[in-house]
Amino acid sequence: MLSVQTDTGISIFEGLQIEELWRASKMMGFPSALWRLPHTNEIKLLISIQDGSRKCLPELEKMSPGFVISTFYWENDQEVMFLEGDIILTFSEDNRITKIENQPGEEHPEVKRLVQLALTESSEENQQQVPASPLLPLSDHLDAKSRFERTVELAVAAIRQNQFKKVVLSRTKDLRYTDAFQPAQAFQRLVKAYPHAFVSLVNLPEENEMWLGASPELLVEQMSGGTFKTMSLAGTQGARDASGTLIPKYDIRWGEKEIEEQALVSRYIIECFKKIRLREYLETGPKTVLAGNLYHLRTVFEVDTVALNFPELASVMLKLLHPTSAICGVPKAPSLQFINDVEGYNRSYYSGFLGPAQVSGDTHLFVNLRTVRFKDGIATFFAGAGITEDSVPEQEWFETELKCDTLLKVIGSSL
Repeated sequence: MLSVQTDTGISIFEGLQIEELWRASKMMGFPSALWRLPHTNEIKLLISIQDGSRKCLPELEKMSPGFVISTFYWENDQEVMFLEGDIILTFSEDNRITKIENQPGEEHPEVKRLVQLALTESSEENQQQVPASPLLPLSDHLDAKSRFERTVELAVAAIRQNQFKKVVLSRTKDLRYTDAFQPAQAFQRLVKAYPHAFVSLVNLPEENEMWLGASPELLVEQMSGGTFKTMSLAGTQGARDASGTLIPKYDIRWGEKEIEEQALVSRYIIECFKKIRLREYLETGPKTVLAGNLYHLRTVFEVDTVALNFPELASVMLKLLHPTSAICGVPKAPSLQFINDVEGYNRSYYSGFLGPAQVSGDTHLFVNLRTVRFKDGIATFFAGAGITEDSVPEQEWFETELKCDTLLKVIGSSL
């Protein structure tokens, strides 16, 4: 293992691996987060030892290093959940610690207990594993399908009555899991399967739940060098043919429905720029991009906040953008009201936003898509579909099934 040097010599974290530290942190009841940014190989583990999780306003440029997670139903003046970055460990692709940020210090009693417990977990590697039980659906598939298709029919009727142009409807899929489930292993499988996604695992002990996901959609990014980014991501089609072979990107053809759906999201972002009189931005796209077992259309918007002397742009745009039309609808107010009226469940952190803030000076917040919640022995998968006037209910159901499968096919064997 790599020796990590500190001011006093070799770190007490030397030789420990992601799974051991994750299990120890969870057993001690510490809020924690694992993540891997798109197109990178580094994995970061954040553990909140001293202050745990707390609520704060997402004034991103003023925050201390930590991890943010917000529910879908978030208003501009509301606080979000924040996991303080007491310990932030960086792991290389081969699971070696390459960087340690440890605010409490290695003599802190809770840090010592954490390391000792992780070492105990490491020494018990040969313990007998409990075989995973098969996934057991907890709801009637046909009933769920007819219910979702009925909400799509109601949405199409509302669009034709000019109540709104687009709405994003979502659903859940509940499966039972056992104590044999290893969340950190599932996280690492997602990391390998989806290099283009933001892969994360968040433990919220106060709510007795974990959230695992592989999101393709950046909400706001602010780099220490001054570059701000956001994106519009919409339109969905399967990436593999009937035989399971990946369809080449150049063979993908987009219909009018998907093109218009993506254009609505792009126009929404541009309208947000106009509200703050921001005209100097770089727009790239739309381009076809792969996200797991799906293709989407994506347009990226970039702004040089140093040149504009606008360091708080990410915080301002976060308030303007969320919830975006890619997860809510257009216009925002009537589509959000429709979701409240007909969807029939609380989205919780699904389609909210999450990610590291001010870690090494950079902030990356993603929309919480392709996600599953683990709570009380139930794995709840979430998926949504953008509904327009041309939507066909059965096709929209199939799209949500594809999105659930993005996670299920990778982590199902570990449940």
